[in-house]
Amino acid sequence: MKCKQLYALILLLLWVSICSETVWGKQVSKNDVTISYEIQADSSIKVLNIWNKSSKRVILYIDNKESKTINRESSAQVNQIARQSVRFDYPRSSGALLWRYVAPKVEAVSSSEIEKESVDTVTESLPRISQARVNKKQERQPSKQEGVVSESYLDRMNRDEFFGIESVQAYIDQVDRFSQALLASQDKKQFVIDYDLDEFLKNSIAEINQKRIEIPIVAQEIVAISKTTTISGQETLINYVVETLNNRLRNREDAYNQLNDLVTDVYNADSQSFLNKHDLLNYGLVGGIVLILVIWIIIAVNKRKKGKRVSKNSGKSVPEHQTQEEANAAIVVRRKTTSVLKKQSLDDVVNNPDYLMIDSADFSNDSAVRRIYIKNTCIKDVYNLYAEDLRNADNPKEDGCMVLGRWVQDEATHTYDVSLEYVVFPGDDAVFKEYELNFGGKIKLRIAEKLRKLRKDTNLQYDLTCWIHSHPGLGVFFSNSDSNVQMQLKHSQHPNFLVAFVVDILTSNQELGIFTFRGDGTINSKGDLLKMYSLEEMYKWALGSERKSFIPDNFYNILKTANARAASCFGIEVNNNAIIDLTQITIEPNTGLVGWAVGFPVDTENGKEYIVSSLVRVHDRPATGVVGCLVSITHMSLPTIQRLIIPICADIDFVLVYSSKLMTLTSIPVVNGDVVMDERFYGDVNIDELKIWTRRKR
Repeated sequence: MKCKQLYALILLLLWVSICSETVWGKQVSKNDVTISYEIQADSSIKVLNIWNKSSKRVILYIDNKESKTINRESSAQVNQIARQSVRFDYPRSSGALLWRYVAPKVEAVSSSEIEKESVDTVTESLPRISQARVNKKQERQPSKQEGVVSESYLDRMNRDEFFGIESVQAYIDQVDRFSQALLASQDKKQFVIDYDLDEFLKNSIAEINQKRIEIPIVAQEIVAISKTTTISGQETLINYVVETLNNRLRNREDAYNQLNDLVTDVYNADSQSFLNKHDLLNYGLVGGIVLILVIWIIIAVNKRKKGKRVSKNSGKSVPEHQTQEEANAAIVVRRKTTSVLKKQSLDDVVNNPDYLMIDSADFSNDSAVRRIYIKNTCIKDVYNLYAEDLRNADNPKEDGCMVLGRWVQDEATHTYDVSLEYVVFPGDDAVFKEYELNFGGKIKLRIAEKLRKLRKDTNLQYDLTCWIHSHPGLGVFFSNSDSNVQMQLKHSQHPNFLVAFVVDILTSNQELGIFTFRGDGTINSKGDLLKMYSLEEMYKWALGSERKSFIPDNFYNILKTANARAASCFGIEVNNNAIIDLTQITIEPNTGLVGWAVGFPVDTENGKEYIVSSLVRVHDRPATGVVGCLVSITHMSLPTIQRLIIPICADIDFVLVYSSKLMTLTSIPVVNGDVVMDERFYGDVNIDELKIWTRRKR
């Protein structure tokens, strides 16, 4: 009886194991991320489930297409066929490859070669520090879709003192031992000092950076000594070798980053502890001083109130009308001091070749505005706005924007000089129809934020100086509705400096009229205009003025730190405005492709240089003038950069990479649609250095 029960138990366990294999399939894990899968008849796999035991959210990619997003310490069903590859990434960093298709071999090979290739091909990379238990013989290997690589190639690669599989694993094991011991140590800072981890990390990253540069040379040496292979072409073999060397280098770098983060945490914790222990006295002193000040203020207020009561009781009253006048005067003063907060000046605008000067006497006999200075970049932004609208010329709609600038008043003539510098576009709540224009409410927030930043960065008084809208196919005029908008937008204390542009984009030269307040505060009409202008001609002037006004002393070449510079991209020159735009875009918590560099190329005696006059956010891409793009990432990662800019490579000449962790800007040339891989041609600059430069130029 007992034998029968034992036999039934064995059958039950066997059945459970078979069912388990059927339900869960085979499994492969990387960095606390595990998938289960079934192998299909055509050598593809069906991904069944995924478990994310890591502390970060991961994104699953099947055949290079996003499949699912899995939160930390959770799982999900997938049930999707993979024919090429399965990998995952973290939201802000690279993950790992879980499976890659390996084509069947087409030639007979020796038993020793078969043994080498029998390593589980679902394992792409070497184990990280936390997975030291994984077989040390596993390594990240490129797919072999065109044949079998010769044995000498593998042997030569594995004998390399840095890239050899045993060397890489030995380094990872060493880092793993350091990490585990550091975590278990009672005095972590002393452990870092005793084992000289700072020097170890410094030497490690220096060696990693040096070897990254040498990868093409090492690959050439490996291929040069390799014997006959069945891979079609030496270039294909080199690509396989470079891919494998890059993967092994990344394994070292992953291990380095993990230990470096642990050591950084130790120093941060020690700094916080020092703050808690030694700054209590300072906080106490500050608190005491504040308490004394509060008591003093209370005593002073009480004395003042007492004095007022004595004055009242003595019969010294103030007439009611006088009190009201003084109160009103105080309100007026307060409004004046808050309406103009910064310096009123156009000194840097007058006679500046970057600004088109229009004298109001040319278009009106009676205008409260004497001169208008329009910046070339402002003209280009307005032109690009209507260039987009012309794509649908058969069904045109009114469109418009606001313009920020500065103003000064001539008190003798009571007229204004006005600058038009920065365009602000409406939000997605704006309504633009054939005969209707409603700017919406979001543009007010955009104007307020832009004014705040401009005033803070320049210490100059910026205001709304102009608004622009179109009358497509209707001609240039100023309607009653337009007059109502003009009255709503005018400045409360200085209403007469506001300017309005009206454009008919369907005329051959994009006819433009300028409307201003008269001296008596009324608004000019079409009948008052002596002259019409052309937006097309203004745009041509703006392009020419940018090229003529390029003075190297007024620009910062962010490529000047490169160890080598090619004639096709010898320099990337940014001015004050571009740097201000850069700081405003990068301060936002966005990653990936975040902006466009707008400018133009110029030919110099050393080669082609790119003049960047402004940077705009990614959703505000202009129709013309884009020369580069801005990418924001945590760490410098060429694969990530390449993946982000693949769709736009043909449209740009360089990439600006902002590292939010290092606060640096790296300039990378793009030649013939390809990112330059040689880091000698990269330029690096600290963001703070750019900010200091802009302040000096001001």
